[in-house]
Amino acid sequence: MKISTLMIAAALISTSCGKIEDEYVDRSVKYNINWTTAADSSSTAFANVYWNSTKHHFNDDNLGTISQFDYWPEAHGLDVLVDAYQRTKSEVYKQRIYDFYEGVKAKNGGRFYNNYYDDMGWHGMAHLRALEATGDVRYEESARELWKDIVAGWNLDDGGGIPWNHENNAQGKSKGIPSNGPAAIIAARRWQKYKEAEVVNGHNDLEWLSMIYSWMKENRVVQQSGRVFENINDKNGDWTYNAGTYIGAAIEYYKITGNKVYLNDAIKTADWTTSTLVNSNNKVLSDWAEQENHDVNLFKGIFVRYLTELIRLKDLPESSRKRYVNFLKNSGQILWSTGTTKSPFVLFGYHWWEAPLSGKAGLRAELSGAMLMEAMATLNNEGYLK
Repeated sequence: MKISTLMIAAALISTSCGKIEDEYVDRSVKYNINWTTAADSSSTAFANVYWNSTKHHFNDDNLGTISQFDYWPEAHGLDVLVDAYQRTKSEVYKQRIYDFYEGVKAKNGGRFYNNYYDDMGWHGMAHLRALEATGDVRYEESARELWKDIVAGWNLDDGGGIPWNHENNAQGKSKGIPSNGPAAIIAARRWQKYKEAEVVNGHNDLEWLSMIYSWMKENRVVQQSGRVFENINDKNGDWTYNAGTYIGAAIEYYKITGNKVYLNDAIKTADWTTSTLVNSNNKVLSDWAEQENHDVNLFKGIFVRYLTELIRLKDLPESSRKRYVNFLKNSGQILWSTGTTKSPFVLFGYHWWEAPLSGKAGLRAELSGAMLMEAMATLNNEGYLK
């Protein structure tokens, strides 16, 4: 994700961190949406309209444009296929997951290695999920190789952390949540799967989780508020996906240890994000600088993925669960009702309150919308929306 050149502020961000427990309750009764139907039509459109049936990867938009810069969104495309397959058990999604492996590998030069540690992190997580969902052992091999490449980037200069780029240049030395958040989640999930049997670069996966999580918490999180930042002096660099992967890492750490410190870390950052990184008019999740066919449009879907995992965590206090459910319900209702074109197929706007008017939607915006629809269907099917 290359966000250093963002120039446009496309969304007004509310900076209020006040009490939000009942903020979304009244909105939830305005709509009557069948979330399973919404997810079905959304993911079906994504898997068919954006899929390149010849080359077996995702196109950059619904018009068939191919971009060589889609390596990291491809990973989230795989995530959506896994979401839809786990929910429906449709062979269509399973076949896409199978074909994805060789198609995206070929597009990336015959390997999954990439110059960017953050991009490999997204694939490392998605490949593990594909393995768990389908049992396709090719994904076990690729996930393992990606993990070895990622931890090789751990840099003890300035106290640790994994940089953005492996190359030894000014940009490459930049360390932040984009690289370290996914790495921490991978470490946690690999520890839960392989335990002491896996040691990489002298550390087992639990040790990697501890080192990476501690680095993030000490260097990129404001402890009092839960704010996750890239630059402490630039709030326009506070992104929903960074908050999301920090929450995801905290959830995984809590599952392993049972230590409420990590659950509280997740809650604090979730509270901060859902009260701060929103459009001030409708309280819908929003990032600064959302714009036509840009990386930033994918960030919201990543946050939704990990907020959904927090909602599903059995030890989450019910008051927090209610608050987060109502928050997602508000965003989902507004996206589906006003931010979506439904004919001839589902297209999502990059602002979740504005439907695409041109008949075109970029891959990243479509991914975010599809992730939210799948999340809403999952929460509804598991009884959280009652």
